[in-house]
Amino acid sequence: MNPVTIHDRTTPAATVLPRTAPRRLQGLMLPGTPVVGGYTSDGQPAGPVFYWSDTRFPHDFESGLHHHEGLEIVSFILNGSASHYDGVTGQWVDLHAGDAEIIRSGSGIGHSELAAAGARVLSIWFDPGYDAAIRRRPSHTHHPAASFTARPAGDALVTDLIGGAGPIRARTAGLSFRRITARAGSSTDLDLGSGRFTLAYLTGGAATINGAHAADGDALSLNGARWMTVRVTVPIDLFEVSVLVNSPHRPVWQH
Repeated sequence: MNPVTIHDRTTPAATVLPRTAPRRLQGLMLPGTPVVGGYTSDGQPAGPVFYWSDTRFPHDFESGLHHHEGLEIVSFILNGSASHYDGVTGQWVDLHAGDAEIIRSGSGIGHSELAAAGARVLSIWFDPGYDAAIRRRPSHTHHPAASFTARPAGDALVTDLIGGAGPIRARTAGLSFRRITARAGSSTDLDLGSGRFTLAYLTGGAATINGAHAADGDALSLNGARWMTVRVTVPIDLFEVSVLVNSPHRPVWQH
């Protein structure tokens, strides 16, 4: 795709990432994942973004107690409700639409998830630097919807989840995670910052983003662009994740 001009500067156009084939697994629906194992679905390195899923639960589902270490896992409840248990607090936490949680798995944490029928959960895993992470104590934090505040940005509303005014504290260096909503017919320019790798993901609506047309379930790579221009055709719910191009994280496979 040809470059686009934003704020009198030419920048690489956004690329809609290929969707991998959706599949059913133990009663849940797994759509195509834009990032697996630190690589986007078109084979590009995604830095500390390790894995990305948008899961729909047609039936009640329990993951069962299982273990993580090193990675940070951020989950956002798009629809419905879920419950989370972890071995650090020894407690169950109920989550509802608009709530978020972060697992900093550190030296190791066991947890279990219960999702109610009709739930939809966006989950993104980050590698904060495995060598250091596995030497830190694990923790889990729940953030109810009321803890997030939307602010106007052009024609859009932007909610900082991590970075900026966001209440979620992550160990992944330079991580920014934002939610953007906007009405049909609107146009908004957002400053992404310099020296960053950005992924955008639509969980509703349709828009043209830096010259690329995208709809619900599409993920886009913004190729280190400084600006993101969103021209909305159908009211959108958009999540944007931005990390440092020269991230200090050191994946375990580099040993």
